[in-house]
Amino acid sequence: MSSKDQEEGESRFPLLFSYVTIKINPVKSVEVLEDEEATAAAQDAVSKVYIGYLSFYGDWTDVEDREHSDYLIHLLRSGLPKTSPDECIEEHMCSPVFPNTDHPSREPLMPSAPLPIDWTHCYHASFETVSLRVPVSYGKNTSPIKLPLTAQAKHIAAISEDDARRAKLMQASQGANLVPMAAFREPAPPPTSSEEQDSFIASRQSASSGRHTISVASVDDDDTSKPVPPPIAAISYDIAAVPSLEDPQDLMAEIKLIEVLYHEARARAKEELARAIEEAQKLDEATFNHPRSKRRSVPQVEDHAFPQANPRAAQEVAHPIHKVVAFFQKCAEAGGRGGRVV
Repeated sequence: MSSKDQEEGESRFPLLFSYVTIKINPVKSVEVLEDEEATAAAQDAVSKVYIGYLSFYGDWTDVEDREHSDYLIHLLRSGLPKTSPDECIEEHMCSPVFPNTDHPSREPLMPSAPLPIDWTHCYHASFETVSLRVPVSYGKNTSPIKLPLTAQAKHIAAISEDDARRAKLMQASQGANLVPMAAFREPAPPPTSSEEQDSFIASRQSASSGRHTISVASVDDDDTSKPVPPPIAAISYDIAAVPSLEDPQDLMAEIKLIEVLYHEARARAKEELARAIEEAQKLDEATFNHPRSKRRSVPQVEDHAFPQANPRAAQEVAHPIHKVVAFFQKCAEAGGRGGRVV
């Protein structure tokens, strides 16, 4: 940004550590696929407004997408997160946000200004973090409510503590579920038919692009397993316009839907490519593989029609050593006859 822009009071939007409203744009998120079914499903998708603060830049990069930046966003919720034994998550794996002070061991995080008064029992759950792409711009923006550096450090420390606790719970859970090796069956033999092999390979691949068009011509064998770009969302500093906090788990479900639409669209593109290849092969066969009756017969030449070469003579001529031996043999014969070699 130029110094002139700075003098006029323009700043980058959004700023890190700011509290923002978040609303996913499903149609914009799948637009790059150019897939009618994905677009139709995105148009029918439910998209709510959520709250969170921008903690850092995300890992997604795309040199062709200069309109958006990827951000990691810690979502804000009302009430403690639900316990999930399967995911080894406990309800106190969170941090209260002032004026909420309800937590057995942690002091509340203090934003730079009070949050809307209608929001009650606010928490940042340690594992409710999302990665989203948002439009970046420069202009005269209002000052957002932020999470100060001291509060950020406290929050990061709490997340690290919960992450370590969760890792121990996972380790204990895996140890309790260990099965003796004798209980495992002998692995099934690999499939024999090509169709079964394709199914077998696909079942062992894990499903997870930049701003490139996903067309039939650009789909390769691994396209369905490529990572999905973070969804595109509209954000705003006007958090007071949100009357109550939505459940962050609903936002995660919205993101999951976008991922499903990507995988399905990529699978359709791959199938379309396979059909196109098959049609091209059929056209090629129809064009060049005429019936034998219409072909011009090519006379077959028998082996005896060619003069038979002397294998030994050919071997002697081919190797220089044989030439030398032949020369001395001629010398010996000529000497015996009293002649000379010419």
